[in-house]
Amino acid sequence: NITANGVVELPFGRGKYFWRNAPKLANHIVGGWQVSVLWRFRTGMPLNITNGGVYPTNYLSAALGMLRPGATMPENGVGYNQAGNPSLFRQTNDAVASFMGQYPGTAGTRSIIRGPGMTNFDLSLGKFFTLPFEGHRIQLRGEAFNAFNNVNFTNPGLSMANPSTFGQFSEVMPARVMQFALRYEF
Repeated sequence: NITANGVVELPFGRGKYFWRNAPKLANHIVGGWQVSVLWRFRTGMPLNITNGGVYPTNYLSAALGMLRPGATMPENGVGYNQAGNPSLFRQTNDAVASFMGQYPGTAGTRSIIRGPGMTNFDLSLGKFFTLPFEGHRIQLRGEAFNAFNNVNFTNPGLSMANPSTFGQFSEVMPARVMQFALRYEF
């Protein structure tokens, strides 16, 4: 996981680097702007493959999938399967055939594959307006969550009981959401 954030007051208006001697009216327009960003990046989380409700070890959870002896790990990563659906595997039938349920009395293979990564940017732009009362100001603010509308897939179907949708994503993280606010500070 990598997370980075920053807040920058733009250098425009009275006492700032640009237009430091701006007239009062112009300063109300160009001064007091603030930009903030929150960037998140994550590589894929480890995921388990399940044996579709078969319980060779106990009755609390389905058996974990493991690589068949002699089989190679199918190529995986975010892409499209043979039906044109977003998936971890290009050929779902070949991929599911590479795995089998754990042997009775064994623990299986946990976290056998990696899920999709995630990249997200949240941005905001705000403007402060000072009021004639000491310590009072108004902030106008606009925020965009997932500002660049990145598609981040989640929840792939990893049950060997469903070979036609094996590895296929069933959800995405929320699309861009924007909100606006007016705040009075005193």
